[in-house]
Amino acid sequence: MPNVDAPSRSAVTVTESQEDAQVAEKVTSDFLVVILDLDKMTWMQVASQRASPEERAAAAYETLKNVISSVLVFLNAHIAMQSGNGLAVYGAAAGQACLLYTSSAHAPLLARSWRTQDTRVSECLPFKQMDDAVFHGIRELFYGSKGECNEPVGIVRAFSLALCHINRMASSLDVPLSTAQVGRMGALGGASSFRHRILVLSATPDVSAQYVPMMNCIFSAQKQGIHVDVCKLLGGETVFLHQACHLTGGHYYRIPSLDGLLQTLMTSFLPSRSIRPLLMFPALDEVDFRAACFCHRRNVDIGYVCSVCLSIFCEPRSSCLICHVPFLQSTLQRLEEERQVAAMLRSRP
Repeated sequence: MPNVDAPSRSAVTVTESQEDAQVAEKVTSDFLVVILDLDKMTWMQVASQRASPEERAAAAYETLKNVISSVLVFLNAHIAMQSGNGLAVYGAAAGQACLLYTSSAHAPLLARSWRTQDTRVSECLPFKQMDDAVFHGIRELFYGSKGECNEPVGIVRAFSLALCHINRMASSLDVPLSTAQVGRMGALGGASSFRHRILVLSATPDVSAQYVPMMNCIFSAQKQGIHVDVCKLLGGETVFLHQACHLTGGHYYRIPSLDGLLQTLMTSFLPSRSIRPLLMFPALDEVDFRAACFCHRRNVDIGYVCSVCLSIFCEPRSSCLICHVPFLQSTLQRLEEERQVAAMLRSRP
């Protein structure tokens, strides 16, 4: 009799291998970069303005401690979701930003040198090491930012560092590794297999002076296929971060109360990129695409663009502030007449 089982077995083998490849593609590990907004003056606004400075500082400390505890639970859940998931945490304070923790083998040594000596059986040691590294890094960041600082919060600096960190991981396969680093990267699934995303926990408003570097970071993330998510903790809406979520395919959510932070993080920002298309998220409506002028650093509805360097100004100027190219007098006169006509139309009832 002819053997009819052999072709069927080979067909089944091919089908199973294809299914395994599809499953492996779907469960690609995620590398999450979290940016914490740790501006002291912003967090002190959670207390009443009538309270004394000591009471405001105490309220800010308790609130920030609860927020960090919720964030650490979320970070532990991200690591536990899949054995190959990676993580990096950046802290942004007034005028500075630094790396608090990373699981990457190509990170600076200082970011991975803090290791706890407490090996209690009641806690998982990797989680304990990550928690201690984040707490230690936040404490060092606060100690380093003592005193008054007029510089804006380093969200853009942290954003740039996060993009550089991800790019370093993507190109790490071309760099010779030591035996320990190879084992560490093998446990994480390899840098090339990650799907990267950035989560910004924002508490401060937009800074118009940071419009250009922020947009450069957004376009860089968009080009690299990195999703940018934003969880707004305090203050009003941020126009620039709204645009970051819209352009990179991320999600923007403003929590009504800090008491629901952990629930929001676990339900909206914990799912990996591979299963996000199957879930329903809050829609990102009414994205404000206004740009900030280069002369006064304020958002404008109607701007005047230099035809040479594409700089944006809120009013007509005789020459460009960036490339110093003089503008035609006929063009300036026409723009000034159009401004006067528009002002007259707006003043009518």
